[in-house]
Amino acid sequence: MLIATHDGSFHADETVACAILSYLYDHCEVIRSRDPKLLETADLIIDVSGRNDDKHFDHHSNEFNLSRPNGIHYATAGLMWLKFGRAYLERIAKEHFPESVQAEFSDEIFTAAQARIDQEIMYGVDLNDNGQLNSYLNDLIQPRTPQDQKIMDELNEFYRYTPDIPYLVAMQNLPNVTGDEQNAQFSTTVKVLKTLLINAAINALNTEQGIAKVLALYEGGPLLIMHEKLPWTQAVLSHFERFADCMLAIYPDRKRGWRIQTLPFSKAERFKNKLPAPKAWRGLDEAELDRVTGLHGTIFVHRAGFTGGAMEFDTILQMAQLWLRDGERTK
Repeated sequence: MLIATHDGSFHADETVACAILSYLYDHCEVIRSRDPKLLETADLIIDVSGRNDDKHFDHHSNEFNLSRPNGIHYATAGLMWLKFGRAYLERIAKEHFPESVQAEFSDEIFTAAQARIDQEIMYGVDLNDNGQLNSYLNDLIQPRTPQDQKIMDELNEFYRYTPDIPYLVAMQNLPNVTGDEQNAQFSTTVKVLKTLLINAAINALNTEQGIAKVLALYEGGPLLIMHEKLPWTQAVLSHFERFADCMLAIYPDRKRGWRIQTLPFSKAERFKNKLPAPKAWRGLDEAELDRVTGLHGTIFVHRAGFTGGAMEFDTILQMAQLWLRDGERTK
């Protein structure tokens, strides 16, 4: 597979696109040029040419107006993910998961994983490349007062310096480097992004499979009880209203025993807790915590009151009931 893109300074847009394609296709090579004749020798031409068809993908043309339903315009990274994301994830599943797990990946899981990668990675790359981040946030929040606008301006200023993919890729364009040296920097950057995207895709599939399991087992009420480690926080944040009555999650600890944890207060304030542990428990462990709770076999409660542990399942259930009774619900 021969891919062509523009030369000169490179950006997150086309480097992410090349990272997608270089994993999906074996023996992938990238040429960087603005020579139309050289570009046309490639199988795919991305982010250059001013054309859009099955071979050319350039979001800079005047005719291009493809946007997501939420209003975020597609740039080349998002376009490649829209076109090739499903095939990319199917190859990830085949190469990185055992056959028994692959069999559990439904069409819904692949669709959700593709949407997750789009939201968590491609949104930011496309918004940045299209220069749309400020206007998108402005349309989303719609500041109505000078104070609202001041907050918006401060947020936009803050986002300028977040070490996200567009910023990190931009920093790989070293001063006074051109030609072969710049092409070498481009290739290195694509390789790094390829590794990052592969791992992100593995996690996206695993997360969506886990979310499906969480949704299947939760039947309502104040407790979410799991007998395996699942991505329950992502399930809660993705389906917040479904967990409106849920206060605490119980799950096996990776090292020993069982864990209990309060759910996040909201999608926006996920580090704020719905129901912190009783104040008398916070910062205690083992014998001292046993004495205060009246239980046997407790392990700890974090000093911030968001999580704790016990050795046995029956103990963690008793701990949960006391936590529900005596915890301080956040208003």
